[in-house]
Amino acid sequence: MVSADIAAARHDRDLEHRVANYLFGYKMPTLRSIDVRSDHGTVTLRGRLPTFYQRQLCIQCCLRVAGVTHLIDEIEVTSES
Repeated sequence: MVSADIAAARHDRDLEHRVANYLFGYKMPTLRSIDVRSDHGTVTLRGRLPTFYQRQLCIQCCLRVAGVTHLIDEIEVTSES
């Protein structure tokens, strides 16, 4: 069971890195500030973005990464009403 837990933790770290790298490579600096966490394929995004458009873009980018089975959006939009 311990080896399965280790494998799951490695998979989660790998998924976190792949999602973060995808956001980093998108060439929109504000997306780089988003915190990415993974737990068994469920990715949680946390942070602040200045527009609803950037929030939606971030979510759609993350859903394109292989291995993301669910997405929890905890991104706050800071400057739009």
